[in-house]
Amino acid sequence: MKVLITGIGITGKSTFRRLLVAKLRNFGWTTEHFDADEFKTLRDNRDADCLKGLPEKFDDKTVYIIEDIHGPLSTAIIPLKDYDLILYLKSDTFSHLMYWAERCWQWFKSGHFSWTPNKGWRGTGAKHDFQNIIPILKELLYDFKNRKKWIFEDLKAIGRFPHFIIRSTWTWRGPRFNLKL
Repeated sequence: MKVLITGIGITGKSTFRRLLVAKLRNFGWTTEHFDADEFKTLRDNRDADCLKGLPEKFDDKTVYIIEDIHGPLSTAIIPLKDYDLILYLKSDTFSHLMYWAERCWQWFKSGHFSWTPNKGWRGTGAKHDFQNIIPILKELLYDFKNRKKWIFEDLKAIGRFPHFIIRSTWTWRGPRFNLKL
């Protein structure tokens, strides 16, 4: 079974993927998970097993959970039609802003921000460098300016495939995820 986790940027997709994998493994299901961005510069090594490449052949007895922000787009690593289930993470505006605030702070502390597969990290690389503040805020504003449009386009793209919308809510204890019916 192939499951796609997708949604716009910075809504808790990686956290949700790790939680889902842990739950399924606790139930005894054979589960593998992947981040389609091949995000190799993690701050810690808790997610190391998601960095290997996708299998050439998918085993019917394994649940494959693939996180791909580009899942609804033509640039997706696997076409939507090939997934058995799509889980779309959607947060309200306040929660999305709080996720962004946390991410902006992490970016500012590290001196790197806005990683992309083609270009890598942006930023000066210097920790707590004030030169990174304006570009980080531009990233934030760009995403919020396009937020509604991107969500609309994503939901339109996944609409004809089996999917659930997962509400991602920011809390002081970390993200909380609820199935939206």
